[in-house]
Parts: sequence; structure tokens; C-alpha cells
Amino acid sequence: MTSRGERLQLDSIAEREKRMNRINREFSHRFGGHWIKVKFYVEKPDIKGIKRIEDKRFCEATKEAIMHPVILDKDSISCKGAQYAFGWGFDHENLLSDNCLDKNQAQTGILESMLSHVHHFKMPFKYIGLNTDGEPDIIMSYMQPEEVMAIIKSYNYHYGKTLVVPLCSMMSICSGIAVRTYQEEKISLSFGCNDSRKYANIGRNNLAVGIPRRLLKELAG
Repeated sequence: MTSRGERLQLDSIAEREKRMNRINREFSHRFGGHWIKVKFYVEKPDIKGIKRIEDKRFCEATKEAIMHPVILDKDSISCKGAQYAFGWGFDHENLLSDNCLDKNQAQTGILESMLSHVHHFKMPFKYIGLNTDGEPDIIMSYMQPEEVMAIIKSYNYHYGKTLVVPLCSMMSICSGIAVRTYQEEKISLSFGCNDSRKYANIGRNNLAVGIPRRLLKELAG
């Protein structure tokens, strides 16, 4: 038998889920795009009926999450850049050579300087849910500039200040959107990197947007 306290807790969870679904629908209605809920888990969540991704890049997994919820862990991610961003591994030599040096043809010193500024988790989470149940930590989408403009205008009008966003072509979705948005609790924008634009199938006229949970209610109106 479920106690009164447990019923109230379940009702509270259900209400939060309904609210998040409403916010998700409102974001799609107001700004367009397919919004992906991103949730970071300290412990293993109940993942019954949710597909666990294997041997994928994080950016690639976000594309799949549009069709159905997915769950990621350390062994799911094939990209060393995303492994570093989520605090699941750091192979300095391979990170520079395999993911940066050969593709960007930049000097190692420049890449090392860029790497020192990318966002990453020092205390990693165990799992990442994409479009799983419950309140997300952030939501993200791949959008056209006109749609992004509408979000920025909503931010400007609500908070009365301009939006300042750093841009980087290294680990742009995993670090620049997912981790940065969570850590700084600010809107993040990214034009992607060569890999993310390819594996997430980001259209040539689209860019990535990340919005933290604390801003969802206000921006959704």
C-alpha cells in the first residue's frame, strides 16, 4: 500500500513532468525546432523501455533522441572529445591527434590552449538521459537563425540585458552546449564543429542552442 507521503511525492513528480511537457510544447510552438531534454544522473536511473546507446558520439545520439528516448554512460561514447567533456576520460595525446590535429591542421600549442578553455565535468555524472522522463537539466535544439533570434529577443525583453555567448569550434555540442549550459546556467549557442555537423546531421542553415532549466519558464512565457 502506498503511503500518503509517497502519493504526494508521486503526484509532485507527475505534475513536474506535465509542466515540462507543456514547456517543451510551448518552446516548439513559440520558437520552432525539435527540443531535446538532457538530464544528468548521479545514480543509475530506471531505464526500462529506454534504449541504451552504444558506440556513438554525443552529437550523434542527440539526433537519435528526437525519435525516441536514449540513455548514455561512459561506455556509450565513442568520441574522445565527449569523453573528456563529460569527465569520463582524458587521453591528452589521442585527444589532440585523433580529434583535433589531423582535422583542423592547427598547431599543437594552439589546440592545447583551446582545450584548456573548453567546459568539462571534473566530477562526472554516471548517466546522461536524452528525452527521458522527469525534469531536464537543460533543453537543446538545432535551429535556424530566425528561430534563435526569437529566443534572444525573448531573453532581452524578459531580463533587460544582452546575451553574451562565447563560441568555439572544439567539442562544440558536448562541451559548448551540454556541459556549458549546465555549468553556467546560461543560454549557449554553437555553430558546431566538423564532426557534430556531420554526425548530428545539422543543416547548413542551422545552429545549436542550449537553455538551462532555470530559464525555461520565463522564456516559454
